[in-house]
Amino acid sequence: MFRSRSFPASLRALRIALLAAWPFWGTSVSAGDGAAPARSAVNTIVVTAKKTPAPVADEELKDKVDMALHSDPYFYDAHVTVTVTNGVVHLEGVVFDDWDLRIARRLSKKVGGVRSVVSELQICACDGGGGA
Repeated sequence: MFRSRSFPASLRALRIALLAAWPFWGTSVSAGDGAAPARSAVNTIVVTAKKTPAPVADEELKDKVDMALHSDPYFYDAHVTVTVTNGVVHLEGVVFDDWDLRIARRLSKKVGGVRSVVSELQICACDGGGGA
C-alpha cells in the first residue's frame, strides 16, 4: 500500500469507497426470475401536425382586429381603418401619440391568424381635444 498522507481527507474517502465497491463493479442485479418478457407486436403510431394554423378568411380577420382595437380601454380607434389582404393587416389613419401607434400594432399582432402588421398610421399634431 502507498501512503495517503498526500491526499486530502475527501479524496481519501473517495478512494476507500471506490476500493470497497470494486468487487461489485461488474455484477448486475435484476428483479424477478430473470426471464425476459415475451415480445409483442409493435403498434404503429402516426403523428400528424400542422406547422401553421389554418388560414383565416380576411373578412373574419378584419372583424377580429377591429374588435381587439375597439375593446381596448386605452386605445381610441375611431380614426383607424383596418384592411386585411392574405393575412397581412394594414392599419391606416390617425393616432394621438406614439404609444397609441404601439398599442395598435401590439393588439393587431395578438389576433390569431395575422401573418404580419403594416402600420400606415400617422401621429396627429393636434392637442387631442378636437382643436387644430
